Amino acid sequence: MEKTAVQSQSQVVDSGIVVGGIQAAKPRRMSMQAIADDIATRITGVTLEGEDVYDPKTGKFFPESELKAKGAVFVTIAYRSGARMNKTSRIDKNPNPFLGAVKTSKYQVLANVKWQDYVNRRSNHGKFEANEKPSNGVENYRGCLGVGKHSNGSFQVKGVPFRVVEDAKYWDTNGNEIDSDIIDPYLKKQSKASKEKEAAKHGISVKNDPIYRGTRIDSCEYIRVFGFEYIPTE
Repeated sequence: MEKTAVQSQSQVVDSGIVVGGIQAAKPRRMSMQAIADDIATRITGVTLEGEDVYDPKTGKFFPESELKAKGAVFVTIAYRSGARMNKTSRIDKNPNPFLGAVKTSKYQVLANVKWQDYVNRRSNHGKFEANEKPSNGVENYRGCLGVGKHSNGSFQVKGVPFRVVEDAKYWDTNGNEIDSDIIDPYLKKQSKASKEKEAAKHGISVKNDPIYRGTRIDSCEYIRVFGFEYIPTE
């Protein structure tokens, strides 16, 4: 791994927002699991096989004995995946001319937080208690709250949405952007009532409470955290 020293301690701007007081390193192209492992190691301070861990802030490698577990961390995600669509329009039932379209967006999440405590600190309803076992098949990976592994073998970055960096955009199979108003009737959407009903099962409110979100690593164009830009290769 190339040991690139930090050029300055000034804050770095990523897509119009500040993501940390370090110089960002070169992109790291890695498998989905390798990205999950690297992020989990840097959050928990526990390595897989005692390997040294590179710190882009200092330009040095540190052994596990010198690593420290971290609290909440900001993660910038560039999402890119197939748009969830219906075969026909929700309005007039005409055939969907945009099948195969891709959705992109960029957002920042606050990862590695205890959702139950986070909700209760920011809500005025009765004490919320999260299910002991997640109902969505996602478990914390290697004891890390910021990384999850689904029962189907995929990996996720988990956190509370913090801010939108770039609104959702849609692209046709030729790479041309599709106007959001034109494609909207063909998108699969969940009604507000349905979202609230689902949230109510867990004792929370979509309108008033922070929602915990998981993003599949293989659905990301890149993930930026700890001064690295992780690019999934699968």
